Amino acid sequence: MSYGRADIAIGVVDVGSPRGGKLGWAVLAPNADPVLGKDLDAFIDAMTTLGANWPLAIGFEAPLFIPTPRAALRIQRGRGGEGPRRWSAGAGAAVTTAALAVVTYTLAGLRRGLNEAAASTDIGALPTRPGDTLFFEAFVTAAAKGADHADDALIAAREMRALLTGDRPYRSAIDEPEVFSLLGASLLRTGWSSDLAVLSAPCLVVRPGFDHYG
Repeated sequence: MSYGRADIAIGVVDVGSPRGGKLGWAVLAPNADPVLGKDLDAFIDAMTTLGANWPLAIGFEAPLFIPTPRAALRIQRGRGGEGPRRWSAGAGAAVTTAALAVVTYTLAGLRRGLNEAAASTDIGALPTRPGDTLFFEAFVTAAAKGADHADDALIAAREMRALLTGDRPYRSAIDEPEVFSLLGASLLRTGWSSDLAVLSAPCLVVRPGFDHYG
């Protein structure tokens, strides 16, 4: 069976503390109404079930890679396109740290149910087989934010669906060619990849309100 862009099931986690109620998620499956929740295990179960029949795109609303500058004074600078909400300051630093735990936990759970699936962070290599997954970063901020964490995840998932089902090439909201990928480290740690190149590969950043076609 052939799968196209419209056949990709999309899930997004707005990273935060599961215990503190500061995490939310949304799932957009083909030909189905959105599903929202707060229980991270329920998200893993939902995406694993969808992966039996559909290719997947899974995003996390948190910085998933950081710059690796060659000058010491540029360490901890913001990523290109990040603006004042930089990864290394205030809330950005807190959610970057939280993502190390949340992303790794989520990928480990998904891997147990999708142990033959392939992972990608390359927007030029969209998944075409059930279970194969494109991982991406979501960046929902300022006027784009919704009512709560699950709503933010839904906003990002809808933006990703618009990009996938459109007929124009699109670009990432963050332009940073030299990086250390926290997502890549989690992919290696959880068995989704054995290719060390994922440690230096940026992923797509989906930002509602950004001109991804510019």
